[in-house]
Amino acid sequence: MSNYKLFLVTLPRYATFAVILFLGLAIVFYKGGTMNDPSSIGYSFTLNFFSDLGRYKPENMISLVLFAVALGICGIIFNIYFYYFIKLFPKNNIYHQMAKIGCVAGMLGGICFFAVGLTPTNTIVGPHIFFANWAFRLFLIASVLLSIVLYKDERFNRLYFIGYSLFAILIFIYVLILELAPSPSESNFALMFNVVAQKAIVLVFIFSVFFQTFGNLKIISKHISQ
Repeated sequence: MSNYKLFLVTLPRYATFAVILFLGLAIVFYKGGTMNDPSSIGYSFTLNFFSDLGRYKPENMISLVLFAVALGICGIIFNIYFYYFIKLFPKNNIYHQMAKIGCVAGMLGGICFFAVGLTPTNTIVGPHIFFANWAFRLFLIASVLLSIVLYKDERFNRLYFIGYSLFAILIFIYVLILELAPSPSESNFALMFNVVAQKAIVLVFIFSVFFQTFGNLKIISKHISQ
């Protein structure tokens, strides 16, 4: 029981605060530069992507390291979290299989986040974009499948099904933005649109992980006793 609580409740909660802390520090130390204006000073919440914090250049090494640490925490915690989350669905039925596929997708999404932190957007552009886009696509798969599983599992309060469903809808919208929105390099308005959308979905990620820990906590003791 202690392992379940540690990896499905305690560590994810601490990890959300750690990610916020490291990203916040990276923003503080960021020297400047946006996609459309390399000479700008400091970090702009409407014109700088989070990935800008990981740009590889001599004056940005502190932000780069802090950004990589934040994404590394995401990757590690998501993999541990989903590994243990699968174990909350021990019955060998269709919903167990859906949960397993969803959790594997979540683990792969975590690996993609880890890789995003190791591929600076200004020097390793192709892999960076690949991992960033697939992180959200994989979490879309995970959220859709787990929404169905939580709906069918009476141990979870309906609030958690609703939460996962909203999460899935918002990720779907963001994936559409990634595919269909104008390129951020076209204009500052297009850049702002993409940047604000990214920040919104990151906030949704953070809130969703924290919110889900409360549902996990309620069923852990029942699961272990079975």
